[in-house]
Amino acid sequence: MNKRAARVAALYAALIFTGLALLQLLSRGAFHFICPFREITGLRCPGCGNTNALLAIARCEFYDAYMCNPMFFPEAALAAAGVIYLSALYIKKSRPSKAAAAIFAGGAALILLWGIVRNIINI
Repeated sequence: MNKRAARVAALYAALIFTGLALLQLLSRGAFHFICPFREITGLRCPGCGNTNALLAIARCEFYDAYMCNPMFFPEAALAAAGVIYLSALYIKKSRPSKAAAAIFAGGAALILLWGIVRNIINI
């Protein structure tokens, strides 16, 4: 395994460990995240409800996760694809393709549009 792949693997391991520890703390009510966007503006950001959706998924309650934020699954898929793609680029020492950049820009635009629409129709 080359050094770059080892670094990515170590980073993934650290992130997974930290995420699981954080999930345990959240599920036990040790602390609560407050959305700074909502605190400042009073509006829901595109990711409002994602923490509760993660907690619902940890309990295998997928419908509840959807109800917390209907865009949670597409947002999570886009984020995971981005992390995996950027990791592969780092390992290969290459640059992103224009097609991939367009796909991620389109995904980001869709998430931004969701943030606007959810406040208009109050979801």
